[in-house]
Amino acid sequence: MLGFILPVADGITLRLVEPRHAEEMYALVDANREHIARWMPWPDHTKSPDDARAYAERVLREFAEHKAIGLSILVDGKIAGGTGWTDWKDTTDVLGVRHASADIGYWIAAEHLGKGIVTRCVQTLTRHAFEEYDLHRLTIRAEPENAKSWKVAERAGYTREGTMHGVCRFRERWIDHHLYARINPSH
Repeated sequence: MLGFILPVADGITLRLVEPRHAEEMYALVDANREHIARWMPWPDHTKSPDDARAYAERVLREFAEHKAIGLSILVDGKIAGGTGWTDWKDTTDVLGVRHASADIGYWIAAEHLGKGIVTRCVQTLTRHAFEEYDLHRLTIRAEPENAKSWKVAERAGYTREGTMHGVCRFRERWIDHHLYARINPSH
């Protein structure tokens, strides 16, 4: 599904992550390494365009397998960040129980902070997940100290369900997450 584009707003689009954009992806991550790495572990493992290319190849495979979707946030045609979903479950098990959910994540370059870009991207991605993939439940997790991230969730219409304690260990500390969710209104 190369060439997959979701229009968001004037000058803002979401585009499927592709290996051919590895150089541009890497340059943006490298320029924003400290800004992103405060909240996410993956910049520490993105040390070259080859790492960005390997990431793009992996998320394309995961997209084909309905496990994840990785999208670049484009502002005026240039990569400005990323979003997508992981933990994609869209199955019915042997007991007839349907699972239709995913966990949305996002990041944006420092120069684009505070412009509402991520909120609009999350709103668009949410609509797409509900309308095109018929997912029932979407979640967003953010550290309690990362107010910018959890405020995106709130502005995008997600409701805080609580705080998950000790979710993972990152940079020698156990991380808590506020958990936000949104249910497909057509269900």
